[in-house]
Amino acid sequence: MEKIGVEDKIIAGYRPISASLDHYYLSHPRFALMLIVAGYLIAATIFAVVTPDWQNPDEPAHYNNIAHIAEGRGLPVLRHGDYDQDYLSALVSGRFPPHLSIAPLRYEAYQPPLYYLVAAPVFLLSGGDLLILRLFNVLLGAISLALLYACLETVFPAKTLLTIGAVAFTAFLPMHVAMSASVNNDGLAELLLLAAMLTLLRWMKRRFHRTSEVALSMSSLEWQNLLLLGVLLGLGMATKIYAYLAMPLIAGMVLLTVWLAPSAHLDQPSMRPTRRSFVQGWKAVLWVIVPALLLVVPLWIRNVALYGPTDLLGLQMHDAVVIGQPTTAEWIEREGLVNYIERGLDFTFRSFWGVFGWMGVFMDTRVYVLLLVFTGALMLGLLWALVRFICGRPEADMDRYQFWVLGFFAVMILAVLAGFVGYNLKFVQHQGRYLFWGLLPISAFVALAWRELMQPLQGKLTGMMAVVLAAALVIADLRVDMMDRWTMLAIGLFGLMLMLQPLLLFGSVDAIVIGAPTFIQRILEQERWQPALRTARVLIWASPFLALFLLNLVIPFRYIQPQLGG
Repeated sequence: MEKIGVEDKIIAGYRPISASLDHYYLSHPRFALMLIVAGYLIAATIFAVVTPDWQNPDEPAHYNNIAHIAEGRGLPVLRHGDYDQDYLSALVSGRFPPHLSIAPLRYEAYQPPLYYLVAAPVFLLSGGDLLILRLFNVLLGAISLALLYACLETVFPAKTLLTIGAVAFTAFLPMHVAMSASVNNDGLAELLLLAAMLTLLRWMKRRFHRTSEVALSMSSLEWQNLLLLGVLLGLGMATKIYAYLAMPLIAGMVLLTVWLAPSAHLDQPSMRPTRRSFVQGWKAVLWVIVPALLLVVPLWIRNVALYGPTDLLGLQMHDAVVIGQPTTAEWIEREGLVNYIERGLDFTFRSFWGVFGWMGVFMDTRVYVLLLVFTGALMLGLLWALVRFICGRPEADMDRYQFWVLGFFAVMILAVLAGFVGYNLKFVQHQGRYLFWGLLPISAFVALAWRELMQPLQGKLTGMMAVVLAAALVIADLRVDMMDRWTMLAIGLFGLMLMLQPLLLFGSVDAIVIGAPTFIQRILEQERWQPALRTARVLIWASPFLALFLLNLVIPFRYIQPQLGG
């Protein structure tokens, strides 16, 4: 019995490296956030200035919606003839020549109107200047970054690598930067959805940390928070249709949180769900969905009057108007299902990272290969994190609230993918930008995966795999010229970086965890090396985000301007 007691004390005193990993890298997250937002503003402004007029997807149609309202003609109405595939193709192929007007491009008139109403004063004050409208969207993107940080800081206050990593990924994802620097309604929709998510996550946090005696009660402040959540969700639905997909997700999470009344502490049992808590949960849901629906019901009534009794969102009218847009059924009949799937996976991956203009300006193939390798490393990072979570405490260094949020994020990603697949069942729209309304959960998992690879064992194993991959490619290349050698070198260096980065933790982590030879340990544990090791740690962790930032500075001048400029 005494032996068991000693073992229990050892386990109780054990603190895994993951619990304090972030402290070894980032100690001033707010300063890092300021640097990231500043970097985003620089990159997005360059995109806005350098990208030729109208050379962003659907930008002329969104601009025409703003102009329609600003000129006092009321809300736009979608009509037959507002989409002309041949005319649009002539504009795009001719790089929008001055003698061809963009006025006939009105096919976005079915969209919810809130963004266009908000942008109309900017249009009037600037005299309809396209660059000013683009910069307005850049500003919306900067606010969204702050909201994204607030969301994740609410959930993971001690995990700065996760919070800052997610913001950095979102800020420097090239395609997202390009879309944030163009005229469209995505920027305001993302902002409102993130504000709604922040309200939800803060409300959930208070519920999870309440004692069981008061778990069923709802204070007036909580009702106000739910009301605010519903208003923000409704405003999002009045801005972009994909916000409708978020409503059942948010409502479901509100219901489960009140009904099951979970406790944040894993060693503290949650309350047993009861009929009372179930009814209370539905009451909370109504406080969210009723104000949300009240905000959009007038739009439904208008759409029904304009487009027909079953067309609440104007989507049926849209499908009838966009004659000539390639449909999935026609594409599969012409090219075959296998080719469709291959094209869908390849183009979605590339356009998620960056395909510019009207989906015709690609980066160098080597860039996509390196991004594919990085994506594979992130998949391994998520696998290592899942294994660690399955092991339970103390390796699973999260409470029940954080695990619930991660589960919610996973479900949200599935909903994003389902919406993307559903849209592509009708039209061939393999555009990764349609996944961006899920960037909060996507960026959170990206940052979680990269954080996992900063741990000694996980980093070394993943690095070894990358080095083996590079070596295999080199051997294969000796017989068949299959890949650029600089790309293979980059893959190998990436693997070596992951293999060697645990050495940078000397002086902060026990040497046995790092697993390095004794003579290296003696050298690197000297006090004089600690500042250099600390700086190197931060640079290694920040390297993919810095690379994406630099890529953003290159893209407008190397790819967009040469291919789309006059």
